[in-house]
Amino acid sequence: MRRRKYTAEFKREAVKMIIVEGASVKETSEQLGVSEALLYQWRRKHVDELESKNPEGSVSPKALVAEVEQLRKELAKSQRMNAILKKTVSYFSAEE
Repeated sequence: MRRRKYTAEFKREAVKMIIVEGASVKETSEQLGVSEALLYQWRRKHVDELESKNPEGSVSPKALVAEVEQLRKELAKSQRMNAILKKTVSYFSAEE
């Protein structure tokens, strides 16, 4: 089997889908036909490159990526809780 070669632009766009747009690695893997392991590798390399170009005293790209991932998890949890509360309110208001 022959190895596929991907352009730098393709790799950047794949990483952008994951980091900026918030797509999951699994979802991106299925859409692009690229293994999840390869996407994780590209993401790590991209963040490491940003880290090396980061000027002294500014916020670390690794810290920003971690923060974005944490905020997305918190948002998803809040949205689930909100949905539960809406169902509860509609249930109790329907009993009247």
